[in-house]
Amino acid sequence: MEKQIGYSSINQNKTKKMSKEFVSYDIALAMKELGFDKKCFKSYQIVKAGLGGQEYIELMDVAYDDFIDLCHAPLYQQAFRWFREKYKLFSEVNLTTKQENVESFEFFVLNVNEPLFESDDYTVYEEAELACLRKLIEIVEIKLNEDA
Repeated sequence: MEKQIGYSSINQNKTKKMSKEFVSYDIALAMKELGFDKKCFKSYQIVKAGLGGQEYIELMDVAYDDFIDLCHAPLYQQAFRWFREKYKLFSEVNLTTKQENVESFEFFVLNVNEPLFESDDYTVYEEAELACLRKLIEIVEIKLNEDA
């Protein structure tokens, strides 16, 4: 069963508005598995609701403590920077003008020596950005499996 993303009642409106600035839980978890350990403003935590104990994932302020296992929630810019610094993977999302009066976006992934991937077109910038992060994760996972 997929866990739902929730928000605590404290600063609920502010958190909802800000949540679009942070990568999704699945991206944050995949990055954690690849070694992401940078400090972040927010983290995803599994919370049980009520006596039934239904679990959901909550985007919460981070209280750094060595005894708590957090899934940090990086900002998009932090995620892209981390891939550049740790894995030397450079990426960009661009507006394409393949059809007149139609906005579309594509992304590229490159390393220092060569282009690695050029995407199909996306109609929404944020979808292209998210797909780009997923592609970066995929590239790193393949590389780590080859090196193992």
